[in-house]
Amino acid sequence: MTKALSAVAIGAANSLDFLEKAFRLYDAGTVFTVQRAGLDLSRYPGLDITDRQQADPGGGWGRLNFTPDSSDRPAQILFSSGTEGLPKAIVLSPRNISDVVRRLNAAMAVDDTIREYIGVPVTYSFGLGRVRAVSAAGGRFFLPERFDPAEIRRMLDADQINAVSAVPTLWRIVLNNPAAIGDAGARLRWIEIGSQYMSGEEKAALAALFPNARIVQHYGLTEASRTTFLDVSRTPADGLESVGSVAPPAEIRIGDEGEICIRGDHVALGQLAPDGQIAPVTEADGWLHTKDRGDIRDGMLYYLGRLDDQMNIAGVNVNAENLEREIVELCGCAGHIAVTSAPDPLRGDAAVVAVESALAERVPLIAKAAEIALRRMGVDQSGGIHLFEVDEIPVTGSGKIQRKALRALFEARETHPAPAPDSAAAADLTGAEDTIARAWQKVVGQVAIGPGDTFYDIGGDSLSAVQIGLVMEGSFDQATVRATLEGRSLREVAATLDAPADAAAPRKSLPDRTTATWAINITRALMVFAVLTSHWGPGFFQRLGIGSEADFYLGGIYRMGTEGFATIFGIGLGFFFLPRYVTDRPAVHKRLRLSLTLVASGLTLMALVRLLLLYLQGQPIGGLQLGHAFYNILAFYVLAFATAPLWLWYLSRGNVTVRALIVAVLGPVLMWGLQALFPDQIDGVAEWLRLLAVANYSYFQLLALVFPAIALGYWYSAQKDTARAGKAMVTGGAMGVAVAVLIGLDVLPPNAFATSGSPFFTSLLGYLFYFSTVVTLVGLFALLLKSWHRFGALCRGVLQILIVVGGLALPVYAFHGIVIPIKDILVVLGLPGAVALIVPMGAFLAVMVYLGWRLRRMYFG
Repeated sequence: MTKALSAVAIGAANSLDFLEKAFRLYDAGTVFTVQRAGLDLSRYPGLDITDRQQADPGGGWGRLNFTPDSSDRPAQILFSSGTEGLPKAIVLSPRNISDVVRRLNAAMAVDDTIREYIGVPVTYSFGLGRVRAVSAAGGRFFLPERFDPAEIRRMLDADQINAVSAVPTLWRIVLNNPAAIGDAGARLRWIEIGSQYMSGEEKAALAALFPNARIVQHYGLTEASRTTFLDVSRTPADGLESVGSVAPPAEIRIGDEGEICIRGDHVALGQLAPDGQIAPVTEADGWLHTKDRGDIRDGMLYYLGRLDDQMNIAGVNVNAENLEREIVELCGCAGHIAVTSAPDPLRGDAAVVAVESALAERVPLIAKAAEIALRRMGVDQSGGIHLFEVDEIPVTGSGKIQRKALRALFEARETHPAPAPDSAAAADLTGAEDTIARAWQKVVGQVAIGPGDTFYDIGGDSLSAVQIGLVMEGSFDQATVRATLEGRSLREVAATLDAPADAAAPRKSLPDRTTATWAINITRALMVFAVLTSHWGPGFFQRLGIGSEADFYLGGIYRMGTEGFATIFGIGLGFFFLPRYVTDRPAVHKRLRLSLTLVASGLTLMALVRLLLLYLQGQPIGGLQLGHAFYNILAFYVLAFATAPLWLWYLSRGNVTVRALIVAVLGPVLMWGLQALFPDQIDGVAEWLRLLAVANYSYFQLLALVFPAIALGYWYSAQKDTARAGKAMVTGGAMGVAVAVLIGLDVLPPNAFATSGSPFFTSLLGYLFYFSTVVTLVGLFALLLKSWHRFGALCRGVLQILIVVGGLALPVYAFHGIVIPIKDILVVLGLPGAVALIVPMGAFLAVMVYLGWRLRRMYFG
């Protein structure tokens, strides 16, 4: 193998900082590529990533310098959809890039007065090419938060911009609402349209809306960007269906199979091979044979579609075979589905998924899988997927899918049915559904939401349930908020907007996702009660004179507050966070930061209270005391939330169960090794790190609980039958409890179960016992909640309290620990012991009861 090609990876961000980093690397002669979500650069053995740079967000006005360069060294690596599942790594040289800039600026006749609104992400070839073109001309550019016709008009009216670039999908939004631009369109001087298909009528309408603009559309592909240019503003109507002509040194011709062939300085150096070589994408004569069908008439190129299974959805190239493979991997329907494409008036192409009638009942699952698969490929377009049933998938004699025949079957139907009603890729939402969806997106982020989706389907969890309740409470009736938190579909929630205010909510069984979520919440609530019992119980029972008896009978519950809560914490990460990490990493990171802030606030407040107590008692405060003040179980969760993005990244890169078990085994081993290395105490702030590494709340040892729990939660999130999953968890959990107890009875002394500090509860057997207990409880409550609609008021009321406490678990866990230290401070200040305890405990309980009351109103009315 030759030496791998070295490159710097810049994290994709539509920002000025991203552009500055890219231009700086280009000027330095350093090869770079763009690291975007879902692209695993480690799968390219011929590529050596020497540095990873993260770009800060933020758009606005920018000005950069671009100097054309005619060298043939590697400069940038782009990734294009391939037919073998892995995107092709296409290597561009400065000559390739500079040739495009020269020909583009000549075609558009730009000058240094250009001030361009770049309406597409600059992390893609089209957007970055626009920045290079404007910079080469000496102009300025503006990066908006999103493409906004109203903003464009305001900036035109203020004479801030005179150029706009966007793909046809975005221009169609403008053409459908021409009043959004109005007379301001006459002020625009330059427009470039992306290479996605646009009809001649649409181009003519765009020219009418912007009568003084030089409007240029290009045709090209990753290997040969901007091959032809069509001057829309100067081309007769009968030529607008074409994609223009070439300007030297670029050349085009039509090959023997009707394919478009391209030659010129803009054609890429080649494709990066696994051995680090750059394999040419052209034949020996320099011609690149594309998979596009075309025809040349009067020197103009007409694009006639694809020769293969490629589709262009809203400007993103998607291979039908790759999409099909992703869907099959997600829902296990090999041989029963097939993917093709169909024209879409808004997006250029839409993905068409044919499902055999035998799998009709799985259409909602397949639709959801298709949405996730498309999102992984960079397409987040509600309505960009169509599902339809066929008796059987048409194949050739050799078993190859006949995608053209599928397309004909789809187009032959009298009407195109809307996507499956339970699909997140469903047809356009009603006004009421859109109102609810926008409220949900304020919490979960800008994700596609269909009428059949629930709040939990799109990433909601117990913490975000609190957020959505607060977001919706001021704008919606309780019935609407309650339906959201019960996990009703968007369609059902929207229906509550039109229902009478005093209408009784119909009693229905809970959706599976809600059942699973609430089962986790209830179990989390029990762990919270175990924590409160372990921290407040001993003092209470000691006052009653039964401290030793309570420790004997409640020893197992005292310990459960630590191990049990760590287990349910892990299950929550696996259930709520890990599945969404693959598709929406920024949203997951945002929610983890929120949890980190909450727990860190609790830890800091507790430390300050402890230090204040030491000060009032006249004790010295040094580094050791600081380390002790900041050490308790919350320190583990601060470190856990801080490192959780790394956990999720690691687990998402392979088999979750195997990777989780590796960490579960290595964690305790590492802790034992550190115990041998560390002294018994470090006299300074570093004592905090030593305690976190080797003491009771050892970060490494608790990973033995958390990581298997994450794997279990991830498995649970994928189960569609919560009753069946619940039975499996009860069975497996009960067996784990039995094994732990039996081994403990056999190998430990008779008093192994006597107190909370007994060997059984503090050993790895105790870990197995608590882990299995939590798993059993989650399964039991999942089964119990299947009968929710049949419960009476008392049973529902108890479960509602547990669900609410589970929703408040993190703040309870974070702040209950300050009660006793504050009591001690008040005693030092002279208050009687009972009063000193009542004040902080009363304040804590009052706040939590109020929050619980608010949350219960949101959940249940």
